[in-house]
Amino acid sequence: MNFVELNDVADITMGTSPKGNTLSNDPKDGIEFHQGKTNFTSMKLAPSKIYTTNSIKEAKPGSIVMSVRAPVGDCNITDREVSIGRGLCAIVGKENILTKFIYYYLVNNSGLIQSKATGSTFKAISTEDVKSIIIPLPPLLIQEKIVQILDAFTELESELKSELAARKKQYEYYRDHLLTFGDKREREREREREREREREREQHG
Repeated sequence: MNFVELNDVADITMGTSPKGNTLSNDPKDGIEFHQGKTNFTSMKLAPSKIYTTNSIKEAKPGSIVMSVRAPVGDCNITDREVSIGRGLCAIVGKENILTKFIYYYLVNNSGLIQSKATGSTFKAISTEDVKSIIIPLPPLLIQEKIVQILDAFTELESELKSELAARKKQYEYYRDHLLTFGDKREREREREREREREREREQHG
C-alpha cells in the first residue's frame, strides 16, 4: 500500500474571504458564500443564505469542503459551486484518486487532522498542514469498492436515523396520551365543576 501527501493527489484551494460590503442575503447578488462549517450536515453542504458579488476562491461541484479553523477537520461535500472563506478549504481528487475516497478517509481520521491544529485562542491548520496530510493510495478499483460499501452504509444510517426520529415522535405521542392520568382526571373534574356552576346560574337566573 502506497501512502502519499494529499497535495500529490488532490487539488487544494484554501478559502479567502471577500470584503464584508460584497455580502448580502439576496440570491441575486452573486455566488453562495460559506465562511466556515455553519451549514455542514452529515455529508452534503446545506445552503448558507449568504451571497457575495466578489468571490475570491471557490469550491467546485463535487468538491470536499473542510473546516480549517475551529472546529478543525470537519468535512462536507458540495453539489454546487460555492465561494469559500478563510475558514474552509476545497479538495478535489486528481485522476488517480476518487474525491469521495478522500472524503471518507478524512472523516475517519479527523483526529489526526485536529492534532495538527495550533493557536491559543482559535485552533487552525495552515495550508502546509493540509497539503502534508498523509493518505493511502490503493488502486482505483479498490477505492471504488470502498466508496460503494461506505455509501451504502451511510444511506442505511440516514434511513435508520429518520426511522428512529419518527418512532420517537410516535412514542412521545402515545406516552403523553396514555400516561397523563392525573391531568385527565383533573380536566374532567374541572369540566364537571363548570357544568355545576352553569346549573347554579340557571337556577338563580
